[in-house]
Amino acid sequence: MQSIGNTRVLNKLVELRGKLASYVFSSIESLFGDFSEEIRYMLYGGKMLRGAITLFVAERFGCGEADALPIAAAVELMHASSLVYDDISDGSEVRRGRPSYWKRFGLDEAVVAPHIAMSTAISLIAEHGGAEAVKESMVAWRMAAEGQLWDVRAKKGLEVRVPYRKLVAMKTGAVFGAACTLPLYPVRMHDMLAPAREFGLSLGTAYQVLDDIVDLVRGVGDSGSSLILLRESSGDFFGYGLSLLREELLALRALSSRLHGEFWELSVETLKVFAAEVGRDIEEKVCNVLREI
Repeated sequence: MQSIGNTRVLNKLVELRGKLASYVFSSIESLFGDFSEEIRYMLYGGKMLRGAITLFVAERFGCGEADALPIAAAVELMHASSLVYDDISDGSEVRRGRPSYWKRFGLDEAVVAPHIAMSTAISLIAEHGGAEAVKESMVAWRMAAEGQLWDVRAKKGLEVRVPYRKLVAMKTGAVFGAACTLPLYPVRMHDMLAPAREFGLSLGTAYQVLDDIVDLVRGVGDSGSSLILLRESSGDFFGYGLSLLREELLALRALSSRLHGEFWELSVETLKVFAAEVGRDIEEKVCNVLREI
């Protein structure tokens, strides 16, 4: 590739993130009533990247906003709920520059409140996507939970029977897969489900690989997945991680041709958004990999 990126797709992502944020925060009161403050806190500061991807897919396959926005909101509610539990599990006291949910509201509330958000998300998916969409979302979130459980065990030094790539595909990729497939259900685009699911899985996996590389570069390595990456790489986590990233990008390029040409640009812009936040040196390395594809 002579150049990377697509300004139009980047602008579209920014537009969709803004549209989703406006929809979500304007809907909180009607959806959650007495617990609006807690849900608002849970969602505050999120990039809403997964939900924006849902809206991007919806636009490309003719799913109108009346269904797409509630489904995208559901994706974000589920993701935000999972972060509450992640912070409890990790003992993280800060999330997005302020006290994490459990630190602000207490452990007793933090183990309960996500259930309110998750059950609301499931209801939204059922109403706007149907029973098959609910099943799709539940399979994805079970995979994510299993991946996170392996991650916790790896962090504690316990035996983990899955390789790095599979763990991060479960832990992070599965939710991206759901973000890409759920808007296809209202328009009955069942023939696109498999490639859309694989696309999301690879995009989420690439995202997590990059996140783990960054953690190790910074000397953090506080997740089980980053520790497994370090172990599998025999020390050269940066080179090994970039090779895994390259594999996912090649898969994304191939899958994009089965879906819509702009899906490749979506991959590029999504990863660039993250890479730009973690330092110029790493951003340049990622851009070099993108240029090779």
